[in-house]
Amino acid sequence: MYKFIGFLLLSVMFLVPSNVIALDKFLNYRNISPASSTDEDIPVVPDVNFAIKQGHINTYELTASTNKAITVPTGSEFVLFTATADIWVRVGGVAAIPSGDTTDGTGSELNPEARYLGTETIIGIISESAAKVSVMFYK
Repeated sequence: MYKFIGFLLLSVMFLVPSNVIALDKFLNYRNISPASSTDEDIPVVPDVNFAIKQGHINTYELTASTNKAITVPTGSEFVLFTATADIWVRVGGVAAIPSGDTTDGTGSELNPEARYLGTETIIGIISESAAKVSVMFYK
């Protein structure tokens, strides 16, 4: 089994051009940039925060079945939501808990994770039960 894996790794090394990737460096979270004028190693360091700097964070307490209008901070482009209960969100309008079909595109979204804001300045949030919501804005 180990001989087969060694043969497979050796075969891959001959198939992949050396200026694109060096297999031993790849296995050690390192790579060689083909755009680099030198063949120096560029370390690849895993980041548990995925390189997202903490943004503008607001927290809210929702009363059951009552829309909360949130003003988007100036310059924000993206928003992330976290809540202790199901929430319905409408970027750019008033959120509503569905009581039937909404087929004109104005419905609210259940538990969105992240959204692009564009030029919108208001976000509506509503929940069927009391909830705590964290809303994080990013540029």
